[in-house]
Amino acid sequence: MKRILITGAGSYIGTSVDLYLAQWPERYRVDTVDMVDGSWREKSFTGYDVVFHVAGIAHSDTGNVSEERKALYYRVNTELTVETAQKAKHEGVKQ
Repeated sequence: MKRILITGAGSYIGTSVDLYLAQWPERYRVDTVDMVDGSWREKSFTGYDVVFHVAGIAHSDTGNVSEERKALYYRVNTELTVETAQKAKHEGVKQ
């Protein structure tokens, strides 16, 4: 059985993938984690085969937003992704 952790609990893509994989409960075990408040850093990624990272800020028009908002997009969509990948690698996740 493949163990999958989906980041971005409640996201459109994460929820859709979770529902799709639920068709094969004997093949996939799916958990989700919310990335909003930082408590995800305390969750162990050990034992998961896959971390499917879909947490992020979507639907941005960076041409019409403040520099502060652009910085937030960068922190969430870039730095959070890198931090998540590093944690996954450090804790033995292969994908």
